[in-house]
Amino acid sequence: MSQTGYEWFCSLSGMYLITVQTALFMTIWNIFGKTEREKTAFIETVILFAVNLAVFFYPADTSGVRYAVSAVLVLVYCRLRCGKNGLQKAVFVLLLFYNFHAMSFLVSSSIYQYLMDGILKVLDFDAVDYMFRMYKKLVVGQSANLLFYTLSFSLMTAAVRRIVRSPFAMNWFEVIFLSALNIAGSMLAWMVVAISVVQIDKEVFFLFTEKREMIWKIPLIAVFICIGEISAVYIFQKYKELQGEREKHFVEEQQLKAMKRRLSEAENFYGSIRKVRHEMKNHLANIKGLVAREQYEEVEAYIGKMDETMQALSYRFSTGNAVTDVIINDKYRRAKKSQITFCVHFEYRESDTISAFDMGIVLNNLLDNAIEACEKLEQEERQISLTLRRKNHFLLVEVENSFDGVLEEADADGIPATSKQGGFSDIRMEHGIGLKNVKDVAERYFGYMDIRTQGNIFKVTVMLQQREV
Repeated sequence: MSQTGYEWFCSLSGMYLITVQTALFMTIWNIFGKTEREKTAFIETVILFAVNLAVFFYPADTSGVRYAVSAVLVLVYCRLRCGKNGLQKAVFVLLLFYNFHAMSFLVSSSIYQYLMDGILKVLDFDAVDYMFRMYKKLVVGQSANLLFYTLSFSLMTAAVRRIVRSPFAMNWFEVIFLSALNIAGSMLAWMVVAISVVQIDKEVFFLFTEKREMIWKIPLIAVFICIGEISAVYIFQKYKELQGEREKHFVEEQQLKAMKRRLSEAENFYGSIRKVRHEMKNHLANIKGLVAREQYEEVEAYIGKMDETMQALSYRFSTGNAVTDVIINDKYRRAKKSQITFCVHFEYRESDTISAFDMGIVLNNLLDNAIEACEKLEQEERQISLTLRRKNHFLLVEVENSFDGVLEEADADGIPATSKQGGFSDIRMEHGIGLKNVKDVAERYFGYMDIRTQGNIFKVTVMLQQREV
């Protein structure tokens, strides 16, 4: 094989390497942040591949530049598409990719070095076709290098794909925690490359020649670093699952307690009605006695007291369901006490197939959040509107309320904070958990929760798909 043929082989090897790296990067990307549409994923892959190919064939020394350009491209794309929340995951995926690349490089390079030492020993320097044989052996060695690099990288990616069941949210602290070994692995590869060939005075120091044990020690260290990183991801995945279960259990427990309180209030309410009805005969007898004695002023006062009692036992809003009646009227009384204007257009029909319990969870959380937001405002600015609309087979629950207009950045679930108090924003700890539970209910009915703001108006729309009867 001639030198020109070997150069062509190197170009083809570079294109193969770019193809493998692009495919594996997109695989890791989809593990931690799955692309919703296949068309979008295909376009992203093509753009990333094209940029890498353009940098590879640029007539200059681009060793390392291609990876830097790719990283900038990915980060800019994530910033534009996902905002600041997407950067954490993008940084982690990039560092994990570079770590796997570096570790695969160390493993394959050590195998390549071992093979080439054996191959070059049998070459006859005095042979006429020495250069032809040398280039041929280099092609064999480079092919083995690419094969073991691809195999190592693929095994690492497959291990991560197996343990990560679904994408999970990350904050910067978690990214730093999970990326410590990634950074260490990349730095190790950089150090090995830097000291593998060192010129000292007039002599050249070859690491793998002078320290033969490095051929197996370095890839062994690389394997341990990869095992450590994959184990960290596995432990973090389990931690996230346990955290989600704990939060879900906490939310369900709180919701059950809230619903039990509401049902208890309903029982007390209807008990009071039965008591009044039972005493009605006595009240009528008393009124007849007062009328017979022509004590009309006392009759008026007596009826006035009865009217107050009946007003206390009456519902301001009748929705058509006992559970939603109790919740909405309870929130109305609380809003009235806080001098909040409370408007309701809500009718729950018998034909509606949304569970009253689930509807109660939605109303309880949304109205609590709305009341708490209004209580922070001046009296004349406090307004809440609750509406239930129907659209085809969907129920749309809309809660619109005034708030102070201050919005912090949304979390990984798309739930924004409205204020910061006590170091942690209130809505993160209280409203956040409630809104996540509302979102869970919406998704359980194949719907969604939409949060929008306009000026000092905060609006939450929950779409619930009715089931077939």
